[in-house]
Amino acid sequence: MNIVAALLSDYVGFMLLVALLISSRIRRSHGKLELKVFSIITILTMIACVVDFFSFFSDGRDGFWWKTVNLIGNTYCFVVNPIFISAWCLYEDLKLYNSMARVKRIYSIAFIPAIILVVIALINMFFPVIFYIDDMNVYHRLPFSYVFYVIDLCYLIYSNAVLKNYEKQYGKMKFFPLYLMATPVVLGCALQMVFYGVSLIWVSLAVGLTSIYMSLQNEFSYIDILTNLYNRAYLDYKMEAMLKEKNPKVGAIMIDVDYFKSINDTYGHSTGDEALIDVARVIIFSKPDKAIATRFAGDEFILLVNNTNDDEMRKIIESIRGELKYFNETENRPYKLSLSLGYTLFDLDKDTTDTFFKRMDDNMYVEKAQKHGAR
Repeated sequence: MNIVAALLSDYVGFMLLVALLISSRIRRSHGKLELKVFSIITILTMIACVVDFFSFFSDGRDGFWWKTVNLIGNTYCFVVNPIFISAWCLYEDLKLYNSMARVKRIYSIAFIPAIILVVIALINMFFPVIFYIDDMNVYHRLPFSYVFYVIDLCYLIYSNAVLKNYEKQYGKMKFFPLYLMATPVVLGCALQMVFYGVSLIWVSLAVGLTSIYMSLQNEFSYIDILTNLYNRAYLDYKMEAMLKEKNPKVGAIMIDVDYFKSINDTYGHSTGDEALIDVARVIIFSKPDKAIATRFAGDEFILLVNNTNDDEMRKIIESIRGELKYFNETENRPYKLSLSLGYTLFDLDKDTTDTFFKRMDDNMYVEKAQKHGAR
């Protein structure tokens, strides 16, 4: 691959990631772990685009310093490769499940292949098994380097399996089309593996990251930034669409957090935010696929269900109670979550949207009044 082609490829990748970091700075400032992971893999890839070019530029040039640049540059690229792909799986898992307990349980094992490859890449500087730099300062790839591509593919397969399993249990992710990330990465890795001397992997990763982020921008319009549930704007949109259907059978559940002020006063507002995130998790893990979970306002949530009936609504409520019990028993939180729930079905002959929501709210407050009265 000539220097101009390498420069063009890495320049495109670098500038895409610079634009991504600039456009995402507001969202990344919220400090969520998943966004920190996304920032790390973006920055590592951006640096790799620069390092990759200088590795190509130094290849075959005389002098100790050029050889050092060649060796360190290629080592960096092989070190970052497994870090990127394993960190991507971590980012996806955090985005989907938002559970540190799950991360600790799974990724203490899932990270092992990536860690081994990083160690091998560092050892390769002294005992070449992945690549070597000859006396003429020319880079040569060794057969073991293909193991990196195989492991990359395994992580991508695992990433897809995590997403499919999540969607099977909790419904399709509307704003997370994994193929936008995976397709350019797979093609880039395949071409670089087959055609020796081609530099496509880093620009492919840049394209994948940028593509997935562009799709995720829809979340700003319809997703509550704290809980990752849909917001009231999306609730109103779906409610209107459902009621336009022929013979609609729409139901909804109002969910309110009991003693939420006490959590805030006792542990602070940051812990209160964590409690709301936990409530969202309980709702997502207990609802049927067709139900739409929204954060209505403050500590109030609404589960909107289409094509439903009284029996199904009761079953959903029992499912929420069961998931809530499981959460309190398994997650080590300083607080115990308590929820009050009230549901109703839309009456086409009598209801407006306002009366529908008010009756649901009233039904929820019946349960809440009972709990506070018994306290």
